[in-house]
Amino acid sequence: MKRLLACVICAFASQATAAAHVLDEYVQAAQITLAPSGARVEIRLVPGVEVANRIFRMIDLDHDGQISAAEQQAYAQRVLLDIALEVDGRRAPLALAGVEFPSRREMNEGIGAIRLNLASEAPLDMTGEHQLSFRNYHLPKLSVYLINALVPSSSEIKISGQTRDPLQHEMRLSFHVNPHVSTANTEATKPWTGALWKGALMVGVCLVLLFPVWKQLRQNVRRRHDEQIPDSAAR
Repeated sequence: MKRLLACVICAFASQATAAAHVLDEYVQAAQITLAPSGARVEIRLVPGVEVANRIFRMIDLDHDGQISAAEQQAYAQRVLLDIALEVDGRRAPLALAGVEFPSRREMNEGIGAIRLNLASEAPLDMTGEHQLSFRNYHLPKLSVYLINALVPSSSEIKISGQTRDPLQHEMRLSFHVNPHVSTANTEATKPWTGALWKGALMVGVCLVLLFPVWKQLRQNVRRRHDEQIPDSAAR
């Protein structure tokens, strides 16, 4: 529920930012998600109306008025060079997991968002306290920045603190990892409906097994009753 609420708030904030930011700024909003398998970062880059053409020309390397798949990848790699992720002071390289680019019309209207999905293969499953830092210095003269961390979906990871610099170029996260929590919580917090269904299943199995016995007993009782009727009539 907490994760869903955080996603809704972040989505609302992102939409509000895209609609209301200053026209001559390039809004770059990053969302960080932690999981035992590694960190994921989603970056949304929304150029304002007055800088949209400049950003478009920067991406459209052959100046044909279209952004090809190769140009999308090239720009994504350019962004990757300007950002950094570290875990416990060591570089955690980010790989491009997916890209999405708006049309030129959407960019010119200030409603087009470039989406970059990034993933780090550095595992976050070591027990204890850890530090994660994320930095974004892509096109600082044109841009404003937002950084948020989503509540981890895994109970093994708990965020204990976070700080940002005033311009939100950088975020530092403190988090604790306890691999044993997940199993314990899973067993301790199984919904009561699960137990109810198990109980109902056991009752059903018992009924199925007992039904032939009950049927046989009923037939025996009926047979004895039928045998007793002639004797009574004869007397």
